[in-house]
Amino acid sequence: MDSFRDVLDRRALPVLLGCLLALGYFLRLPRNPNENSRMSPVLAAFWHRTLRIDAYQEAGPLRTIDRSVREGHYYSDKAPGSSLLAAVGYAPLYAFEQLTGREASYLARKFAMTLSAVTIPVALALSALFSMASAAVGPRRGAAAVTAGLLGTPLLPFGSVLFGHALAGALLFLAFALVRRAALGGQRPAWRDLVGVGALLGLCAATEYTTVPACLLVCAYGLVVLRRRGELGRLRTWAGPLLGSLPFGLLLGLYSWRCFGSPWSLGYENLADPAFRSLHARGLVGITWPRPVVAYYLTVHPARGLLASAPILLLSVLGGWAMCRRSEWRAEAILCGAVFLSLLAINAGFGMWWGGFSYTARHLLPAVPFLVLPLAFLPGRWAVAAVPLFLVSALQSLCAAFGDPLISDAPLLAALGAAQRGDGLLPWHGTWAFTHGVWAALRGREGAGFSGFAPNAAGLLGLHGPVSALPLLSSVAALFGWAALRPGGPRLPSRGAPARPLGA
Repeated sequence: MDSFRDVLDRRALPVLLGCLLALGYFLRLPRNPNENSRMSPVLAAFWHRTLRIDAYQEAGPLRTIDRSVREGHYYSDKAPGSSLLAAVGYAPLYAFEQLTGREASYLARKFAMTLSAVTIPVALALSALFSMASAAVGPRRGAAAVTAGLLGTPLLPFGSVLFGHALAGALLFLAFALVRRAALGGQRPAWRDLVGVGALLGLCAATEYTTVPACLLVCAYGLVVLRRRGELGRLRTWAGPLLGSLPFGLLLGLYSWRCFGSPWSLGYENLADPAFRSLHARGLVGITWPRPVVAYYLTVHPARGLLASAPILLLSVLGGWAMCRRSEWRAEAILCGAVFLSLLAINAGFGMWWGGFSYTARHLLPAVPFLVLPLAFLPGRWAVAAVPLFLVSALQSLCAAFGDPLISDAPLLAALGAAQRGDGLLPWHGTWAFTHGVWAALRGREGAGFSGFAPNAAGLLGLHGPVSALPLLSSVAALFGWAALRPGGPRLPSRGAPARPLGA
């Protein structure tokens, strides 16, 4: 906790509260196999003292097709990091269940798990982003960037579901923020900070395997900035991160050995579904050389493109250029771009690049915080372009959050098949995920009005449908406005500035 207090200043508290409120605003109905695959091993461990999900995978609200099989027993096919944090959130609820002799509902269990495994880490990451940006360009720009990141990107809808992508992005960004603070603070990096960086990166890699190159990029960035302080010759610089990551490496190895018979075997190599198994048999667990056409689909194409669903992120390029023009932020700008490109290259080589049921390129979500940070550095003259791009982004993000971010991929598969048979590209017309998925899901049944709104906290006030968004938006506006205008905590010294004790 001391390390997190180093990353967050006092001004970030309203931002943290606003993010927690927004990300914890929703309840997701029992229907998604991906979430169930992460919940099942938690319940199996607590109730049956096993990692086998045989008791849950076949029927009931926890039914899932995202499963692996070995010797006739079923296991989750997901990396265990998100389930580990979900278990932390479920433990108090389990104790209550044991005390009262009554099992909690599916929704209560999932909410508790999502809160600890996704909501809190993402809120912490966005608060750290605010602190970092405020120290560089002021609290108003910092609050504006976090507003864009929270309300105008897939972090809001996917920050309220029990997936691993938003969690991995949060852990990755927190590790970056912590190593930057350690390198630029007025005192020598402490053991706890360096161990914390290793722990965050180790848990990130154990949550989404595709983030391993991005984790290495954060390590490389840390070595660069610590080298400027002459820290590479100190034992703690190397031993601290290794000690922090070691428990999660051992955890992953033990988990794989217990479930799949070898520390080196992954769930994706033991998939139960034949179609999924054949898909992941290509290349390195389904990942081959990146294809330019898939990179195009993942970024700007309206069917699933990240920049189509969050066009405010188009301005990250200009913000990154502005960062590069400030010598003390050049390394950070390069890291932000490199993290995004590493994830884009990996997912452009994946056969199921669209991520199944999703309204956007969800596998790119770990890079989103690194695309939001440059927005804080955007020159003021670009505000004219930023406002309409934010409004379009927020419309899509809020509709996906209040409706369902996990739209069917059947129309996309049909369009992809037609494009391949015609030896052409996926067309833009008729494939926009918002109009042909998100909006339809929000509207609900034909003629039933806005019946597709997910249950949310506004229901406690008797508000349903579109008006249920008002408490969320007004609360976030008030809290973020407070953060933007209140006097704040210490600013980080620039590189080359005289070092001083933090808070002096």
